Amino acid sequence: MATLGKPLFQNIRLQRITSALHERRWPFNRPADAPARLFLCLTDGSGGAETRDEDHMLTAPAILWLGEFQSGHVKTAAGTTGFIGQIDDEMLVRAIGDHAESVGLRYMVDRSFQLSLDGERVIAADIVSSLHAILRELDMSQASSAMLVAAYLRIVLVSMMRVSGSESAAMVGRGGHRALLQGFRQLVEMRFREHWPVRRYADALAISHDRLHALCTRELGRTPKALVAERLAREAGLRLERSALTIEQLSYSLGFRDPAHFSHFFKRTTGMTPGGYRKQVAKAADRSVQPASFADWP
Repeated sequence: MATLGKPLFQNIRLQRITSALHERRWPFNRPADAPARLFLCLTDGSGGAETRDEDHMLTAPAILWLGEFQSGHVKTAAGTTGFIGQIDDEMLVRAIGDHAESVGLRYMVDRSFQLSLDGERVIAADIVSSLHAILRELDMSQASSAMLVAAYLRIVLVSMMRVSGSESAAMVGRGGHRALLQGFRQLVEMRFREHWPVRRYADALAISHDRLHALCTRELGRTPKALVAERLAREAGLRLERSALTIEQLSYSLGFRDPAHFSHFFKRTTGMTPGGYRKQVAKAADRSVQPASFADWP
């Protein structure tokens, strides 16, 4: 039984599926602290993914994308070739970016689907070439590798969007509630460290401040300001837990000009001081204080 390769910066795994004389299996799990997507691209042969709730089978050339998945495994038949990967939201945010097409990409990656690449020779070649380039960067693991991986992943995602028709589906509902929330989510992921005011998010979405406020409170039960604060607090909590930065350094890395302001913000949002949170996590006494995630966003 094979396992997925080592991750780069803990946010993407990718490896080749080489031809074998027997059936092969790869187990996969959803990380506890981040939404993850499973990616399977078959260039020859057949295979699929099996989870607790559903089996997904496909024949090459084809792609399987699981926008949400539980523990399970990928199984490929003898002679099958292709790629298998696992990508978390941090890398997807980098790849999706802040562009006119970003809403369409976000609409696509949050869903599960299968794509046949039969008859899509040019697009299939672009996808395979980009996946090879990602593997090369993962092996090199240089300072600029993360940037290049995100760029090549964007090519893969846009190619998939063109084949799937997700761009058209997103545009049809562009003014709909779900599409606006997806656009807001992507903007928050891109800009929360810059401390954008809510009105700037609304302007970027081409809607009024009042409409964004009403949409978030009605659909998510929180104001836009509270959602942005939750995202910033979650990032602060993760860095307090995982990094060796001082609280002063961490506050600057999150866009705060004054460490005292950061400490006040973190305590107001989570009920704990940054130092108190770090000590409690270090003791592993209670991890339930971790700030809320965006897992419940559409």
